[in-house]
Amino acid sequence: MTTSTLPATPKPQSMMWKLVQPAQNNISTWTGARQVLPSGRGWWECQITYPPIVGTANFNAWRSFIAAMQGAANDVQIPVDPTAQSAIANTMSVNGAGQTGRNINVDGLPNSTTVLSAGQFVTIGGQLLQLKADVTTNGSGQATLTFEPSIRVAPADNATVEFKNPYCLMYLTEDPSYSVEPGYVYSLSLNLRESF
Repeated sequence: MTTSTLPATPKPQSMMWKLVQPAQNNISTWTGARQVLPSGRGWWECQITYPPIVGTANFNAWRSFIAAMQGAANDVQIPVDPTAQSAIANTMSVNGAGQTGRNINVDGLPNSTTVLSAGQFVTIGGQLLQLKADVTTNGSGQATLTFEPSIRVAPADNATVEFKNPYCLMYLTEDPSYSVEPGYVYSLSLNLRESF
């Protein structure tokens, strides 16, 4: 697999994100009582719709991108937000090897500062993680990230945590098609799923 580059323009018209968290839901036909068995796993799906692209010359980069993706064979980094979610200049790093689950200790941040808010994102090793609690550092610039879904691969000590411009490493779930209207006006949408 290789990672293809998403064309820079146009920016998405809309993005629909979904965090899939499978669970077995059993409802008794006798009592109506429910028993839930969560899988403890999860992944992201995304549907992106682009505004009309006028002119074949402006659409050629998209044709090239579609070909380079080779269907579901290759990956692409999909940013979760068109603007940076933090202006802090520091580099956030994993603080300690072998961490798994839904919490990761980090360092390298400003002291005693709320760096990110619950609901924002980080990317570790290409995996997109959504924060469940504010990230507030101690007097040494250390903090704990609490997120969903569970991290799949324990990151190395000092691995970089992308918190300014988080992204999700994804693949195409189907070969995209595009329409061409009179005047060479192109319409395109992409359906993607997290790659791991």
